[in-house]
Amino acid sequence: MEHSEVKKEGRGYGYWILAILSSFFFLSTIILAALLFGGLAFMRAFSLEEEALKESYIEEVIEGTGQKKIAVIPIEGIIRSGPSSFVPDEAGLVENFKKRLENASNDAHVEAILLRIDSPGGGITASDIIYNELIKYKEEKRKKVVACMEDVAASGAYYVAVTADKIVAHPTTVTGSIGVIMPLINISELVKRYGIEDKSITSGPFKEIGNPLKPMSPEEEAVLRSIVEEMYNRFIIVVSKGRNIQLEDVRKLADGRIYTAQQALSLGLVDQIGYLSDAIKLTKEMAGLKEAKVIRYKKKWGIKDLLGLRANRPSITIESFAQDVPRLMYLWPGFHAIRGSSNNYFYVPFCNGSALGEFEYK
Repeated sequence: MEHSEVKKEGRGYGYWILAILSSFFFLSTIILAALLFGGLAFMRAFSLEEEALKESYIEEVIEGTGQKKIAVIPIEGIIRSGPSSFVPDEAGLVENFKKRLENASNDAHVEAILLRIDSPGGGITASDIIYNELIKYKEEKRKKVVACMEDVAASGAYYVAVTADKIVAHPTTVTGSIGVIMPLINISELVKRYGIEDKSITSGPFKEIGNPLKPMSPEEEAVLRSIVEEMYNRFIIVVSKGRNIQLEDVRKLADGRIYTAQQALSLGLVDQIGYLSDAIKLTKEMAGLKEAKVIRYKKKWGIKDLLGLRANRPSITIESFAQDVPRLMYLWPGFHAIRGSSNNYFYVPFCNGSALGEFEYK
């Protein structure tokens, strides 16, 4: 009798244990399925949003009313084609510019473009891409472009500015620096002092041209100078065409020096000295508008940004510095003296003082 009761009691415990385990696995399966399908739905929405963000910007009204619009497009910071290695998830200046210009091109109500320039220039190719995009816009849309210079509009930034029908410089603008720089350093004497020998094997006598570990020969210097001279001549032609100044006259003032707004006005490099409000007024007049909305395009914030997935801070290394240095540049290396810390930026030099970029600090 006792044996039978023990047996029944044992079956009771086993039943409940089995029931609990079954319930646990059942609920686990439901939770996992929910997480799986929820994750897939989230990733799908995330993917669609990212696709939308690639092409979409928020249109923000700065001032004015009416259907007709003037689109303000910024050109700020060093002009580069790709993203900075310090902020690898962000698109480069050129890509952001092209997207904003595309938005303006696709909007039938946009009657003119106002470039808001605050840049020391940058890579020669990046500068030329923006220049070409603006030339195409003017030819295809037959609409006016006005440039408004702020703190700095030098070298490659001035290269871009000459596409404008009119250029307005702030009274405190620094511009000019028309020329090319190929930053190079040579530490061959230092290497020699410490008994270091470069045994690089090359396929030709000019393959290691610019090698900082070996003295540069006159022949190598001549090769590099010919390249710089060709890019310089292109710059001269662009300025001559854009500003309607004779080539030889441009060459006289294009020795790399910078100019104040007043000096630039007297030389024909700009058309007017004024403020953003003056540039807006001039743009309206040139577009034949009495009233217009002045707008700008701001990048949207997405799920990825809100979750902080872009907050990864890349490590700062010599390699990341070198990656950010365009070797041939339409750039004024001394721009940090003007920008300084007043705009919460600091300047990162690379060995011989050429600019890597500017990074915001708070």
